[in-house]
Amino acid sequence: MNPVARERDGRIDATRAIAIVLVVLGHAKGVPQAYTLLAFSFHVPLFFFLSGWVGAAYGRPRGDAETWGKLLRGLVVPYVFFFFVAYAYWLATRHIGAKAARWGTLPWWDPLTGLVQGTGEGLYVQPALWFLPALFVTAIAFHYLGKRIPAAVLALAMAVVACLWCAWFPGQGVRLPWGLDVLPVSLFFFAAGAAFARHAQAAAAHPALRWWGVPLLLAVLWLPLAWINGKVDVNLLRFGQWPALFLLVALLGTALMLHVGGWIQRVPGVQWIGRNTLLILCTHFLVLFFLSGVRSVAGITAPPGPAWALFASAVAIAVAVPLRVVLARWAPWTLGLSPGPRARAPIQATPEVGSQ
Repeated sequence: MNPVARERDGRIDATRAIAIVLVVLGHAKGVPQAYTLLAFSFHVPLFFFLSGWVGAAYGRPRGDAETWGKLLRGLVVPYVFFFFVAYAYWLATRHIGAKAARWGTLPWWDPLTGLVQGTGEGLYVQPALWFLPALFVTAIAFHYLGKRIPAAVLALAMAVVACLWCAWFPGQGVRLPWGLDVLPVSLFFFAAGAAFARHAQAAAAHPALRWWGVPLLLAVLWLPLAWINGKVDVNLLRFGQWPALFLLVALLGTALMLHVGGWIQRVPGVQWIGRNTLLILCTHFLVLFFLSGVRSVAGITAPPGPAWALFASAVAIAVAVPLRVVLARWAPWTLGLSPGPRARAPIQATPEVGSQ
């Protein structure tokens, strides 16, 4: 495929901003269970969908070596760097408070096995990092398959594969490294995003789709179906009651967030958050861990509630502002950027995978 558009669609970064805020809030202590049930029903698939859209719409054809190099710089290097930042914090704090009972007896090298495995269960020093190797594997798979199979056809085929996989594999009780056990699901949404890229501009301009009632209709469909399907956690291979319903619910939630993203794309700060989701993803758990430690040291015994979740999430996102300045200037490679003038450009939450 050739790139289908060159002018950046503001909905992409606005929707990514929504997605990362939902992720951070979902990881904060004190958030209601009803929130996690609803938000987790689509926010991870939404990231894969947007990554496929960006790659198809704004990427360019790349050879195998160039694609591997770009993805290694944009995903694997940040993955390793932020893992060791989290690992250092874990080493310094693992004998303090509740962490002592949970991790105090583990050998110092135990987290390193999680780095190699690349799964959320092994990456307990920074669980959110699982998404980077999973996206890396997904983008590589799409790079090769997309050369031979149109994105829409690939998405349809992967929908069938994903349903069968979700119904069978989680029951086997094993995990595959680097998101390979999530690949059927992630590749479906990635390919769906790439297929949507060719119709994104037309969809935005279509009078029927611009009607205010469309988001309301999507919400009316998504909300009860998400509730009926139950808890979803892609990282832990939990897809609710029915795999097919999980895919449908995630697509409905994605469509709903695209509409909301279109509404808020010009709100101050939204585009910045959307263009810095990589940094927020890789640092918010550390901020949440630190704030929980401050509560413990301060002797606050009351369980955290929604107000605390909102406060901690806001702090975790705000901390990314000075971190972005420091890392872009002194260590741009940690954000997937090249040294020099390019380091001052807004970073992408996920590398723009070339569309072949």
